[in-house]
Amino acid sequence: MSEDAITLEKTLPTELEELKARADTLGLSYHPSIGVDKLREKVAAETDKPVATKLQVEAEVETKNAFRLRKKREASELVRIQITCMNPNKREYDGEIFMAGNNVVGTYRNFVPFDTEWHVPRMVFNMIKQRKCQIFTTRKGPKNRPIKEGKLIREYSVVELDPLTPEELQELAQRQAMAKGTAATD
Repeated sequence: MSEDAITLEKTLPTELEELKARADTLGLSYHPSIGVDKLREKVAAETDKPVATKLQVEAEVETKNAFRLRKKREASELVRIQITCMNPNKREYDGEIFMAGNNVVGTYRNFVPFDTEWHVPRMVFNMIKQRKCQIFTTRKGPKNRPIKEGKLIREYSVVELDPLTPEELQELAQRQAMAKGTAATD
């Protein structure tokens, strides 16, 4: 055997090493002197499919960058909604600026008018659905004295609308072009 073949053989991981790495990622416990066949069965039982090569293991693992891009795509998907404000303190508002973000997908900031159809990123939509506000109600307590109690209510009534059809998109483009004083193009 040549020196190159010996060096290559030493650098390539064995099937046992690959299976141990896969078992570690799955959180499986195994004895340090476990055999290849027994470990292969254990990993296969956990994943409900045989794991034989390193290529299969790598294909199943999503890279950090692929994960970030997938999450960013999901978060930036536009959703057509209509919002009604249920917060009595914001009765006079025409709309509100919403901001949502995290360290994976970044920050999204949008002004959304109330009682109007509008498109927002899915991340902002999810945040709006979860928002609550506190209101205070008065009830009679002991000796007929009024007692103020706080309770949480949904701050916004949000309706998710169907996406625009191609005809509606063309009509919207035409209206926007007319407002700008230009002609709409296909």
